[in-house]
Order: sequence, then C-alpha cells, then structure tokens
Amino acid sequence: MPTLIPLQRVAARLRVGAALPFNVRDARGGLLLPRGQTVADEAMRERLLAQGVGIDADELREVQTRIDSQRAAVESGFFERWLRLQGRLRTLLGEPAAPDFLKRLRDCAAVIASLAETSPDRLIFSVMRHEHSRHYENYGSAHALHVAGLCALLARRAGWSADRLHNLLGAALSMNLSIVELQGQMAVRGGIPSAAQRRSIERHPEDSVALLRQAGLGFAIDDEEWLTAVAQHHEDESGGGYPHRLQNPSEMAQMLRFVDIFLAKHAGRADRNPVPPQQAARDLYMASAGHPVAAMLIKEMGIFPPGSFVRLACGEMAVVVRRGAHASMPLVCAIATAQGEPLAAPRRRDTAQPEFAITGSLADKAVKVPVEAERLYAAAA
Repeated sequence: MPTLIPLQRVAARLRVGAALPFNVRDARGGLLLPRGQTVADEAMRERLLAQGVGIDADELREVQTRIDSQRAAVESGFFERWLRLQGRLRTLLGEPAAPDFLKRLRDCAAVIASLAETSPDRLIFSVMRHEHSRHYENYGSAHALHVAGLCALLARRAGWSADRLHNLLGAALSMNLSIVELQGQMAVRGGIPSAAQRRSIERHPEDSVALLRQAGLGFAIDDEEWLTAVAQHHEDESGGGYPHRLQNPSEMAQMLRFVDIFLAKHAGRADRNPVPPQQAARDLYMASAGHPVAAMLIKEMGIFPPGSFVRLACGEMAVVVRRGAHASMPLVCAIATAQGEPLAAPRRRDTAQPEFAITGSLADKAVKVPVEAERLYAAAA
C-alpha cells in the first residue's frame, strides 16, 4: 500500500478550473480521481478536501520536482515581463484612437492571463508592493493592470472559460479608459473633485464604452459582455451605484467593482494613506454584506497575501512571498532583525515551525529595509 499524504497538505495545488497534477486516492490507496481531471468548481474542491483523501508520497515528490522545474523556467522572467507590461499599458491606454488599439489591448490581456496562470504569488506580490506614491501620475494605467491581474486570479478560482476570462481582462483594462489621465491627476493632487471632474467621473462608464465602440469593439456577440461590464462596473445591487442605479448589474461588472474598490483602498492617494490589504478586504466584505465575490477575494488573497510584512515569533521582520496550504502559514523571507536592522541576505523561513510562526502583521512604515523582489524569490526557491 502506498504511503499517503493528506490532500489538505497540498490544498494550494487544487485550483478550480485547472487539471489535477496528481492522482487522488481514498484511504486504502484506491484511485478516486485520475491525474488530469479538472476541478470543476469551488464546491468540488471543498468536497475533496473535506473527504480527507490523499495522494501517493512518491508521486507527490515526482510532481513537485516537475512543477519546481517548470516554475523556475517560467517565473525567472516574471518581474521583467510585468514591468514591460506596465510600460505598454501606460502608452496604450493614452491612445484609444490608435488603429491597432484593440489588438494591443487583447495582447496585454493574454499576457496577464498567462502570468496569473504560471505565477499567481508573484502577481499578487507585484500588486501589493507597487509604490503608487512614487508614480501617482501613472495611477490610472497601474490600477488597470492591478485590477486585471486580481480579476484573472478570481476568474481562475471560479472556473471561468478562457473566452470569458479574456473578456473580463479586456473590461478591467478599459473600464476607466475615458478618465485614465484624470485618475493620475486626482491621485497626485487629492482633494474633492471639481464640478467638471465630477461630471467626467460620473459619466466615465458610458464614455469608456463609447471609446471602445469607436475602436471597433461590439461587432462580435461576445463583445457585449465586455461592454456591459464596463458600462455597469460602478453599479451596485442595492441600486446606489451609477450612472443608472441598476439593481441587477452583471456578474462580471460586480467582480470588477469589488476588485476596483479593494485596490483603491489599498493604493491610497496623495491625500489618503493606503489601507493594509487585510483591512481593505475585511472592510469590503463587511460593506458588501458578505457578497460571494468579496468572499472569494478574501480566499484568494489569504490572511497574509504575498508582499505583506509580518513579524515572526523569533522577532524577525519578514515579507510573505508565497501562500501556503494553510492560510496562516505562508512561505516568508526574513529581511530584518527584531530591531529592524537589515539582514545580509533574505532568509527563507517556514512559518509552520514554532520559532518562525507569524505573530502579526507589520505596517509598511515599520519596515525600513528595501524589498528586492528578485532576491526574495531567489532566496525562497
């Protein structure tokens, strides 16, 4: 009989919409689900975990070796690709009348979908550690990228099809198309919008749809889901949204709205301090009365999202680099001593070990050590 490892220990490998990377077995080692079987939805994932079934330890080692090799090959260039993508979007969103605008927008969406599939923890890290305060003038394009990135993760968790995912990402990138420059201005200056700025903000969903139609979107039937999501991304099921106070906005529009709110809280502006991701997620969940999308966002981010600063039981200051099988036990790298002095190099710490257990979160301002993404992930490998 094979040595079985509880499925809960590798829960992070069970992703909705993705194929199982290993065979799932019952308590006697009998085959329950073969490798390659798709985890259809969140309910199926929860049932598998609740049943307490397991996987062959030898098979897990083989799978882990293969995954580590593939991940190293793909993730080695993640941060360079992410930075290039930021630059592409900064230019692209400023020229919606360009003849190839939609093609370039779809190309960017495809890159985001790929990065979300291969490097979800690096993606979250990049969003959480983005320094808006250094680049407020580019807030609009950075925010569009971040919304699209997190939406890609949520769509994967929800098991959305590839076509629907790409519509969602297109909508995320273009929902503020008519006010990208204004977003940067507001982030830099802060304060209450002027009457003219308020009018632009209130009509921007419809203005953005108009720009997309002028660019050629809308000829295919599938385009309508994208356009509807853009038109409704500020509508609220309570009827308190805008511009039309709808009470039945589309599912895609609601996903955009919740991620948009979460990231706006976390990013901050010149006149408003950023809110820690844990608090931003909790506030969103409470304000939405436990909306399923808000709940899904909390599950995807985890208690300590990659990029979060934490204090360890030994006193060290650390940064989260990868979510773990247990939400309270992510993989971290220590970067400073208990007194805040920088370590010579990041040190990988297993938070499942008592001496390295997480004792609490740290505010960004409490950590004075520069965070270098490439060095962190090299140390965590």
